[in-house]
Amino acid sequence: MTTTDRALLLVARPTPAGVDARSLAGLVRAVAERVPGPVRHAHLDQETPSVPAALDALAADGVASVLVVPLAVPADRYLTTWIARAVAHRGAASGDGPQVRIAPGLTEVVADAVGALAASEGEPVTASPGGFASPAFSELEVPDRHLFVCRGPRCLVYGAGETHRALAAAARGTTTQVTPCGCLGPCNLGPLVVDGPTWHRAVTADDAAALVALTPGA
Repeated sequence: MTTTDRALLLVARPTPAGVDARSLAGLVRAVAERVPGPVRHAHLDQETPSVPAALDALAADGVASVLVVPLAVPADRYLTTWIARAVAHRGAASGDGPQVRIAPGLTEVVADAVGALAASEGEPVTASPGGFASPAFSELEVPDRHLFVCRGPRCLVYGAGETHRALAAAARGTTTQVTPCGCLGPCNLGPLVVDGPTWHRAVTADDAAALVALTPGA
């Protein structure tokens, strides 16, 4: 196993609707062209890999230290606070791995870049207004059953990504809809799944088929 001095880990905080994975991958590639050492990404919540999972992968690659860069402008205290907690949880759980430090906020760096853009002429807007009110967005399909899977910061670290994927696979071809959502709390009981008035806690991927087969509200 070859040891690398330092890696960069870019951490995004997507919305419940998801993050533009292609754009994030493009940013990782662009940064990798400008710095030595590996560049990876992780998500605070909603998407995978989680921060601990990304750190585990870097540790397996023999990385000696990791600089975590929170991707938020302006600086997002929630993002940096929960990155630190996820890093601390991973360290307590694993007991080994690279030294991890967190980079300062991107506000000043991005402000300089935006200031430079102010001198440009910009590009014309060519989008059609018809796409804003597409008829497809007026169709309401109400499922017989709707499961909400928490993918907040703690639940994601506890395995909510795998739980969500397993539930979605188990529900395929049924009248059950599975939707990821933001933090529901109480976080320490995650991964949490809400089924109408019923809350299921510590739901793993192995529980998915049995949960989907349950009578609604059971």
